[in-house]
Amino acid sequence: MKPSPLTAVIIDDEPEAIKGMQALLNDHEEISLAGTAGTAENAIALCLKTRPDVLFLDINMPGKDGFAVIKELHEHRFYPYAIFTTAFDQFTLQAIRAGALDYLLKPIDRKELQAAIEKAMENKASHDIEHRIESLERAVKNHRKLRFNTRSGFMMIHPDEIFYIEADANYSEIFYNKTQREVVSMNLGAVEALLPEQFIRISRSIIINSTWLTKLSGVLKKCWLRKENEEKEFNVPEKQMGELKRKAGQG
Repeated sequence: MKPSPLTAVIIDDEPEAIKGMQALLNDHEEISLAGTAGTAENAIALCLKTRPDVLFLDINMPGKDGFAVIKELHEHRFYPYAIFTTAFDQFTLQAIRAGALDYLLKPIDRKELQAAIEKAMENKASHDIEHRIESLERAVKNHRKLRFNTRSGFMMIHPDEIFYIEADANYSEIFYNKTQREVVSMNLGAVEALLPEQFIRISRSIIINSTWLTKLSGVLKKCWLRKENEEKEFNVPEKQMGELKRKAGQG
C-alpha cells in the first residue's frame, strides 16, 4: 500500500519561482500541493489553515524572511518539515549543511528535488528542528550583507565593516572608521532593526559594533572601540551599561 502523499506549501516572493516549483512538483505524486504564498503574512495564514507536512521555503524575502515564517509557525506549535530554497550564497549553504537542514539551490535541479522529497518522507517534523533553524538564522544574519536605503537607491554593507552608527535627524551615518562614513536615508530605529546581535544601542543617538569594543568603564560610564588602529570614545548612560557588560562577557 502506497503511503499517503505529503501535503506541501510553496513560499517565495518571486512568482516565476513559484511557477517553476509547481511545474516540478506536478511530476511527483508523493506530494500534494496545498497552496502557494508570496509573502510571509500570507504564508503563515495558509500554513495554519492547511497544516502542510512540508514547506518549500525561500530564505530571502522582503519584510519577514523565511526564518520569521518558521519562528511564527513554531509559536503556534506547528512544526512542518522545511526545505529551504536559496540562490547561491556559499556561507548560507555551509550554515544549512552544518545544521543538517535540507535545501535546494536555485534554479532547482530535478534530481536534488527528488532526494529532498525522499528525505522529507523519511523524516517527519520534530521539535529538534526549531533549535537548528534558530542557530542557522543567527549564523546567516551575522554574515549576510545588509541593505540600507539611500536617497538615490540602496547600498549593501557587511556588518563587520561597520565601526559605529550615529543618528542624524531622520538619517543615519554609518562609520567604517573615525572619518569614512556613509549617510543612509533611514532613522536610527529602522537601522537598528536590520542589525545582528553584536550591535548595541548605547544611547538615543549611537549604536556601536561590539566586535570592536576594547575597553569599558562603569565608573567613568564610557566605552572605547578600536578598529584599524583608530580608537573612539563614547559616553554610556547608566541604564545601557548592564547590556554592554553582558555583551562584553563581564556581566
